[in-house]
Amino acid sequence: MIKKILRNWHRYLLWALVSVIFWGWILSLATNAPDARKVRLYAAAPVLNSDGLERALEAEGLPDGIEYVQASLFGYALIDEDQVLKGDLYLLPESMAEESVAFFAPIDPADFPGASFYESDGKAYGVLVYDEKTGFTPGSAYINCFLEERSYLFFNAGSLHIGKPDDAAIVIARHFLNLQ
Repeated sequence: MIKKILRNWHRYLLWALVSVIFWGWILSLATNAPDARKVRLYAAAPVLNSDGLERALEAEGLPDGIEYVQASLFGYALIDEDQVLKGDLYLLPESMAEESVAFFAPIDPADFPGASFYESDGKAYGVLVYDEKTGFTPGSAYINCFLEERSYLFFNAGSLHIGKPDDAAIVIARHFLNLQ
């Protein structure tokens, strides 16, 4: 019996690996909320502590109908383009914004009093979250920016959480801007 196990150890290891992957996939399906009940934040900077960032944003209070906030690396999301298109908020450097401003929703500066904005064609599209002159970044305890240029928080024009009846992305963005 032991000789058989030792001779076929690779098969047992393969079955164990397949089992772990299968049950991980089942768990993710069981715990994943529909897009209408979560707000996604993608960062084009290493997220040092995505769980901590998610908990900090949720601790500020979630809007009605939202179960949780999901924070991920922007680069990781590019593996599945559909996931990027379903995002609600994007933390991006200014150079990336210039390429894809048509993808973002214009915002009302009155929603973010005292903030600076990324503007294009006379419209505000993003809220300044990192300026190389001041070095301050909201949420710096959770996100490691390592950026050498201004970075902004942008809003997906196709988001389910922009505009009426649901402004959950605006609420979560305000929470993010208030993080220390």
